[in-house]
Amino acid sequence: MNWLQLAYEYILGGLFFFVTLRLCFGPGAASLKSASDRRTLAWLLAGIAGYFVLHLVWIVTAGGV
Repeated sequence: MNWLQLAYEYILGGLFFFVTLRLCFGPGAASLKSASDRRTLAWLLAGIAGYFVLHLVWIVTAGGV
């Protein structure tokens, strides 16, 4: 995996991820006023950030710098 693939994966995948989040937290859906929904959003954002860091570390340790 190289840097271009990483950028493509997280730009395109991130776009789908955030569009889906927007649909989930749109009118009539989940609400940021609810503690449970805020916690779910935090876990989702932490998850995508965690996967990004994991992939980044994997590339660096594999010598892809």
